[in-house]
Amino acid sequence: MTSSTPPGYHHWTRRPVVYLPVHRRGEVIGCVWASPDQHAAGFERRLAVAGDDLDCLIAWEARLNESAAAGLTARAAIERWIGAPEDAVAGTVPAQSSPVESPSLAWLWEQLNPDGPPLGEGPLIQDGTYPDGTPVDREQGWGPLVSAPLENYASETDAPVRYLPVRLDSVVVGYVWAAVTDDAAGYLPRPAAGRTGEIAAGLWWMRLSDAHRAGQPATEALRRLTAFAEDRLSGVAGPGDEDLAQGLAELRRIADAPRTGR
Repeated sequence: MTSSTPPGYHHWTRRPVVYLPVHRRGEVIGCVWASPDQHAAGFERRLAVAGDDLDCLIAWEARLNESAAAGLTARAAIERWIGAPEDAVAGTVPAQSSPVESPSLAWLWEQLNPDGPPLGEGPLIQDGTYPDGTPVDREQGWGPLVSAPLENYASETDAPVRYLPVRLDSVVVGYVWAAVTDDAAGYLPRPAAGRTGEIAAGLWWMRLSDAHRAGQPATEALRRLTAFAEDRLSGVAGPGDEDLAQGLAELRRIADAPRTGR
């Protein structure tokens, strides 16, 4: 039987987590966390110390990907690093450390970064459910029937699409797009951008939802996205970068490319 477990851990969960502080040269640079009952784990930086250090984030991402590929549970993936020698980039989890419980990922983020910015809500679907607890798999139940996802444009189209690269610190983390001939639009993260591209999604989907509810055609909504100033977590879609793809399949190939100038 083929397993449905994804190859890497999810980067978001709405459920309680356990975490371990990570030290480097005697100072806490962040925490590595795991869900006790979900396939979710990650590393959160302490921005006051490691806010400009993406290398430590990448190092922990590589460690967690290795653990996921080995079939470890999320909790085992972080516990294996307790007492390991200090790494010049990733730091160390001191010996004798024990996982500490946190009521949520947002709570952990606030302890690390009490002065903000907020963590953000993450993707709509987490832990296999919508925000109100409705399972994505309807065989597991229906949840509260009064709730629904954000009203928005259609997320699929067979038409050509116009698109804008979303840049965060000059790096393309995803694309906002709109169909040329029908009312479809959306945000497509670049897999190479990892969690950064996923985090950026929330605000772009919200802006598209606002435009949809205001009755704007999809292409007009795309054009108006260039008016927004750069956001710390979601980046910016600057004017003058608009391009045309023959369809979403082509745009997905562009997004999947290891490097892109578009």
